[in-house]
Amino acid sequence: MAETLISVGLDIGTTSIGAAALECGGASGIRVLKTVSVPNPGAIPAPPDRPWERMQSTERIWETAAALLDSLLEEYRVSAIGVTGQMHGILYASPDGRALSPLYTWQDGRAGVRHGEDAQSACEAIRRLTGYAVPEGYGLATHVDLMRHGQTPAERYCLCTVMDWTVMRLTGLSRPMIHVTNAASLGLYRSAERDFDPEALCALGIDGDTLPFVTAEPLVLGEYRGIPVTAAIGDNQAAFIGTLWPDGGDPAGTALLNVGTGSQISVLSDVPARDASGLIESRPFDGKRYLLSGSGLCGGRAYALLESFFRRYAAACGLPSPDGRRYDVLNALAEEGRRRGSVLSVRTTFCGTRADPSLRGEITGIGENDLTPEALAAGVLYGIADELYGMYRLMDAGHVRSLAASGNAVRKNPVLREILSEKFGMPVTVPGNTEEAACGAAIFAAGKA
Repeated sequence: MAETLISVGLDIGTTSIGAAALECGGASGIRVLKTVSVPNPGAIPAPPDRPWERMQSTERIWETAAALLDSLLEEYRVSAIGVTGQMHGILYASPDGRALSPLYTWQDGRAGVRHGEDAQSACEAIRRLTGYAVPEGYGLATHVDLMRHGQTPAERYCLCTVMDWTVMRLTGLSRPMIHVTNAASLGLYRSAERDFDPEALCALGIDGDTLPFVTAEPLVLGEYRGIPVTAAIGDNQAAFIGTLWPDGGDPAGTALLNVGTGSQISVLSDVPARDASGLIESRPFDGKRYLLSGSGLCGGRAYALLESFFRRYAAACGLPSPDGRRYDVLNALAEEGRRRGSVLSVRTTFCGTRADPSLRGEITGIGENDLTPEALAAGVLYGIADELYGMYRLMDAGHVRSLAASGNAVRKNPVLREILSEKFGMPVTVPGNTEEAACGAAIFAAGKA
């Protein structure tokens, strides 16, 4: 009889922190026992003179994540712990695991800004000196900007992602270990060699000893309360695993859409992407295959911006806010616009793209009878779908036969699901389990991926 074990996964997300307990093995295969999620309390408001900053409090993140994890460890007899979280962002840690900085998240735009007398942004300088195109928000672009302006810690440090630091805190590691699924998200990474490019690091004045060790294996890095903890994996890969494995989906033939704060489409491939646009990344998956990934920086945030627009207008008119059902109202407007065929053309690149952060959104096709809440709400949802479908076309993924979708913006919005199905020409399946990335981290830790 196959051994049954309970594995717990922890997901340090941008807006929420989630955890999941899974039963792995045995006659039932993989079974989700419990998922839990709470808001991420770490957001640090950006000052008016630095609107590009997106930082979070590491200590508030740790306190919340540790409390979630401990609650599941009290409830279940756990055999393995896996960790995942928001990719690209970095923080600085001391050898004893203390955070020496806030978390500079994937949304932080300082590396794309020309500060004061700077002739070039950090991203521009990286391209000129190394030939690498590292987008703003990627950890090593952020690091270069902080180095240029004397804002790195004065004491000895190592930079890492928030999930690598969480593993440090859980296990007592003195230097973080980063999995290949995560390492590629920082920039200047060579997938074939499984390391950060030493020549590029030297050209930028980056000390290689300040970077984490890299592993392609699901290594156990230590223990927390006597329970093995594996190396953290990227949340894109974790969500792919956590969406398809428990429900018996076909990973090779399924495209995964995720719409949360941002949006993403992911397809498993034996070969890297053949795309020159800069919109498609080939992320390491299991040492042999790649997860082709296209990311929209706005995604569900575009719909949230629209909701905020209407709410601010209602507040200015002295109208009460329908707090518990405001998205229900917006969804009903979008459905009405779609039913009538009254849809504005909206490009939802309000935050730019990975390839062009300066790009902004557009609303076109406005006529006298088209400027309505219904047409605008429907147009934003079609814009989210259009951006994802455009990236899917660049992947040349003819082997895909089914479509799975995850993230709260999809789960809670039936209109968006219908639009995605219409756009891709395939039914959209929403998996039964929630907290997909946390589930994926748990499955990875149990060695079942």
